[in-house]
Amino acid sequence: MSFSLPQALVLLVPLGLFLWKRGQRPGPPMALRWALLLLVVGALAGPEWVLRHAGSDVVVVVDRSRSMPADAGRVASELVGLLETQRRPGDRVGVISFGREARVEQPLSEAGRFGGFTRPVDAEASDLSVALDAAGALIPPGRTGRVLVVSDGRATGADARGAARRLAARGIAVDFRHVAREDSPLDLAVLSLDVPAAVRAHEPFQMTGVVVASAPVTGTVLLERNGRVLVKGPFEFQSGPNLLPFRDLVEEPGLVAYRLTVEAPGDGVVENDVGQGVLRVEGPPRVLLLTAQPEGTLAKALRSAGLLLEVRAPFALTLDDLDGVGTVVLENVDANQLGEPALRSLASYVEQAGGGLVMTGGRSSFGEGGYRRSPVEPLLPVSLEMREEQRRMALAMSVLMDCSCSMGATVPDGRTKMELAAEGVVGALTLLNEKDEVSVHMVDTAVHEIFPMSPVENGLPLDEVSRGFSGGGGIYVGEALREGRKQILRSDKTTRHVLLFSDAADSEEPADYMKTLAELQSQKVTVSVIGLGSEKDSDAALLKEIATRGGGRIYFAEDATSLPRIFSQETIAVARATFVDEPSSLEAAPDLPLLGKLPALGLPQVGGYNLTYLRPRASVALRTLDDNAAPVLALWPRGSGRVVALMAEVDGEFTGELRTWSGLRAALEGMVRWSMGGAGEAGEAVARSERRGNLLRVTLDFAPGEALPGALPSLVLLPGDGRGSPVELPMRWEDEDRVAAEYTLPGSGTWHPVVKLGARVLRAPPVTLPYAPEFEPGSPREGLEVLRGVAAVGGGLERLSMTGLFSDAPESEGRVALAPWLVGLAVAVLLAEVAVRRFLSGPRLRRAVAASPAAVAVPGMPAPSAASASPVKPESGAGPSLEAPAAAPQEAKPREERGVDSALEAARERARRRLGR
Repeated sequence: MSFSLPQALVLLVPLGLFLWKRGQRPGPPMALRWALLLLVVGALAGPEWVLRHAGSDVVVVVDRSRSMPADAGRVASELVGLLETQRRPGDRVGVISFGREARVEQPLSEAGRFGGFTRPVDAEASDLSVALDAAGALIPPGRTGRVLVVSDGRATGADARGAARRLAARGIAVDFRHVAREDSPLDLAVLSLDVPAAVRAHEPFQMTGVVVASAPVTGTVLLERNGRVLVKGPFEFQSGPNLLPFRDLVEEPGLVAYRLTVEAPGDGVVENDVGQGVLRVEGPPRVLLLTAQPEGTLAKALRSAGLLLEVRAPFALTLDDLDGVGTVVLENVDANQLGEPALRSLASYVEQAGGGLVMTGGRSSFGEGGYRRSPVEPLLPVSLEMREEQRRMALAMSVLMDCSCSMGATVPDGRTKMELAAEGVVGALTLLNEKDEVSVHMVDTAVHEIFPMSPVENGLPLDEVSRGFSGGGGIYVGEALREGRKQILRSDKTTRHVLLFSDAADSEEPADYMKTLAELQSQKVTVSVIGLGSEKDSDAALLKEIATRGGGRIYFAEDATSLPRIFSQETIAVARATFVDEPSSLEAAPDLPLLGKLPALGLPQVGGYNLTYLRPRASVALRTLDDNAAPVLALWPRGSGRVVALMAEVDGEFTGELRTWSGLRAALEGMVRWSMGGAGEAGEAVARSERRGNLLRVTLDFAPGEALPGALPSLVLLPGDGRGSPVELPMRWEDEDRVAAEYTLPGSGTWHPVVKLGARVLRAPPVTLPYAPEFEPGSPREGLEVLRGVAAVGGGLERLSMTGLFSDAPESEGRVALAPWLVGLAVAVLLAEVAVRRFLSGPRLRRAVAASPAAVAVPGMPAPSAASASPVKPESGAGPSLEAPAAAPQEAKPREERGVDSALEAARERARRRLGR
C-alpha cells in the first residue's frame, strides 16, 4: 500500500487530542468516533493498493513517409494484429503513425482491434524523434512497456536517440522492425543544383548540377526555367558524382525557378531524380496589381505614375511570386479567387517580410468579398464586423449541413471537415441579430434536427452545433432541400434564404430538387450552396445548378480550412449590411497628408462604399459625410509592412465622381508609394543563405564600423507555398560582425528566410529543397544502422517475430485508489454513531463542581451544611442521578451539581430554582 499524500496522516495528532479532550463519550459512540477520525484522515492521505501484475503497454510506431514500401501499411497492420492476439490481462496496445508529424491512430486498448490507418500525415518527412516522444506521452506515468518502431530508418528531423534516452529514463525500451524498399542496383539522383544567390537583370551567370550514379548508365538530362525547356539531351553518367555545368541570362527581375530532371532505365528511386534551384534576379521593387480590369483606371494611373507595374488576373499567389514585389494591390478581388494558402502567404508577406498591401473596395472586396475571418483580416486598418444598427431588414435562414461519412475525414491540422464546417456555421450564426430567425439541420441519408426555425432573441444552442457529428453514406440533396423548404416557409421575414453545405464529390439522390427549388423561388426564397471540393468534382455541376436555380451563390472550398471564412461571407452577403450602395460625399481627415500633397477641398462623391470601422491606432485620410461617418481611406503599419484600405470602388458601378476626380492619380500613387516603405532601410548589412542537404544556414554580416544592434536579430522562415506556419529562430554571434542561425528543413519546397533587425527587415535569398532528405542517395543498410543505434540506447531489440514482446516488457504496477471506499465507510460510521448516541446511549457525563457555602447562602437563614452541598454519586451502570431535595425550601441548589445533558432538563432546573421547589 502507498499514500499519495502521506503528510495528511499528521492530522491524526491534533485531531486525536481534540477528540480526547472535547469529544469524550462513554460506551460505543466513543469507539465509533475514533474509527470515524481514522477513516477521514486515511482518505485524505490518498491510500492506494499496489497491484504488482497490472500488465504492460506496447506502442507501435509506424513510419508512413514516402520512402516506405508501398505495402508498408499492410505489413504494419498485420504486426499490430499479431500483438493484439498476445495480450494478457492488463496488457494494452496503441498505434502511432508518423511522417513530418505524429498522429495517434489508436489509443492504448486492452480489447480493441486496430481498424487501419485513417489519420493524414505529411509524407514529405520522417521525424522519428517526434514519434518516439508521442509514444512516451501515450504511455501514462506509472505504467511501463515497450515501443516498437516499424520503419526504414531514413529519419529526418532531430536525432531520434535523444527521444530514446528520454524513454529509457522511464524504463521503456525501443524495439524495431526494419521494413524498407528492396535495394536497387541503380540509383541516379540529383544531389544539388547550385545557382547564384542573386544576379542582376541581363547579367550572365553559371550554375552547376551534381548528379550521383550508383553505376555507369546512359540517361537523359532536362533543364527547365519557370517551366520553359532550356536543355534536353542524353548524357553518359559515370559511377559517383557527375558535374553538369549550365549557363543562362535572365532579362526580367524577380524570382526564377530552375528544375533539373534526370532519367535512366532501371532507376530504383525515382523520387530523387529532380533537383531545383531558385535565383533572385535583382531590380527595383515592382507593384503587383491583381485585377479583372488590366486596362482599367487603376492600372492606367499606376503606369502613368512611373511605377514598375505587373498586372495579372487574380490567382493563387505564393511567396515565390511575391519575391521582388514592393506592394500588392487587390482591386475588388474576391478572397475565393486567391485561396487559403495565398491568403496565408499574403499575411506572411506583409507582417514578416515587410511587404505592402493596398486593397480597394467593391462588391467583391472586404466583408462581402470573404475577407472576414481570413488571414488577411488582421492586416487591415479597418474591422469587417457587421453591426446591428446597420442592418436594413431582418432575415430568416435555414442552414443544411452535410454530415455524411466523408465529413469525418481529418485535415492536416488534425481537425475533421465536420468540425471546420460547424465552426463556420457557429461563426455565421453569431453575425445574426435578435430580429433574425434561423434553423440548423444536419443531413446524410436522413435529416437530423439540431434546432428548428427559431428567433435568435430566444437564444441558440451553439454548443450543439459546434459538436456536430459524422453519419454514414452520402448526403441526400433532395431530402435536404425539402427540409429547408419546410423550415424557411415557417418564417414571414422579408429576406428568406436557404444555405446548403455539401460535399462536391458525394452529393446523392437529388430527387425532385427542381420542383423544390421552383416552389422556393415562387415564394421569393433564395438558395446558396457551399461545395466542399473543386469545380472538377463529380457532383459539382449539380451543386452549381442548385445555386443557379435558387438565385443564390455557389462557393467551392478546396481547402476545408476556408469553410469558416466562406460561411461568414455568405451570411454577410445575405444580410446586405456591409455595402452602402448610395452616393456619399467625402471629407478630408487629418491624416490625408501622409499620402502626399492631395487636395483637401473639392473632394468627389462616391457612388457607394464598403462599410467598415476604423481600428484603434489606425490613421484615416478620408471619411464619409453621411450618418455613418465611415472611413473611406485608412492606413497603418502592420508588423514589418504597411497596409492601405480604400473602401471606394476605383473602377466600377459604384465609382461615382471618383473616376473624374483630378486628384485620383496622385491619391492612388501616394497610397502605393506609402505602402512600399514598410521594410525600412537595410543599411550595409548583408543577409546570406546556404543549404547543405536539409540544413539551412542563414548569416547576417555587418559592415566594418557599423553600429551593432543592441538586441540580437531573429530569423523568420516563411514556407513558399503558404501551407505551413512561419518559424522564428534567434540568431547567435559567430564573429564580431556576424550572426547566424541554422534550421533543419522538414521537407521539400521553397523557403524564404527573413532577418528581423529591429525595425528593419532583410530578405535573404530563398532556398529550395527538391525532395525529402530521406530520398538522398544511400542504401537501406544505412537506415538499419540508424534503428540499431536508437534501440541500443535503452536495450531494445530487432523484432523479426512478435512472439514474446509482452513477456519481455516489464510489468506495470497497478494502483487501486482506496479513498472512495474509505469515504463511503466513514459516512456509514458517522450514521451509526449518530444512531447509537441518540437512541442507544445515555446522556454525556459532565464533571460536577462543588459550590462554596457563600455562593448559596440566603440572608437570615443558616448556611447549608457540607453534606447537603455535596452531590449524590450515581450508582455504577446507571444514568446520572439528581441531588436529593433540600429540607428547607429556601435552600438554593447549585447548577453545577446537576448532571444535565439536554437543554430541556436545564430549563426545568432553572424553573425549580425560581419557584423555590
